[in-house]
Amino acid sequence: MKLTTKLILALFTIFFYNDSFSQKTLELKNSNLEGVSPEGKFWWWNDVTRKGADATFSVEDFDTNPGSQKALKVQTHRLGEKGYHLSSQFNQKFKGKEGDAVTITFHAKNKDGGGKMKLVIQSDVQGSYQGKDFILSEDWTKYSHTFNLKSNSSNQAIRFWYMTQGTEFFLDDVSISK
Repeated sequence: MKLTTKLILALFTIFFYNDSFSQKTLELKNSNLEGVSPEGKFWWWNDVTRKGADATFSVEDFDTNPGSQKALKVQTHRLGEKGYHLSSQFNQKFKGKEGDAVTITFHAKNKDGGGKMKLVIQSDVQGSYQGKDFILSEDWTKYSHTFNLKSNSSNQAIRFWYMTQGTEFFLDDVSISK
């Protein structure tokens, strides 16, 4: 009887240990950019142009990441004064604690290659901003970065800044795991 109890206890310990330390993909609505509203925009995304920035944001349904039917296409005409003046934000916020490791994975490309895109994570807490620059290929490529959160907040959010003028960016299949 003692052996059975020890075996069960050992199995529970292994299960909870693995569950505690494995990354979990957050349940995000349309993070893969497939759902489009009647107005022709992605449901859970907000595109930003301000302070002189100008871009055309559209739904791409031809040149998409393999296995996908739609992607976000951004034609940058003019950058703003700051990087965040030309961006796309995923509007579904998520909970996180200071120190949590959060991995954002996405597929992207730049029409001619060499375009710079910045991945940003930030909450509603001052000082929580973190960013990672990516120089994109002209082919669909999977990119990923892990951030350690700087704040406790239920309003963690990700954003993509477009940092090269006069080119086309494509973004698809975004996932966030922690």
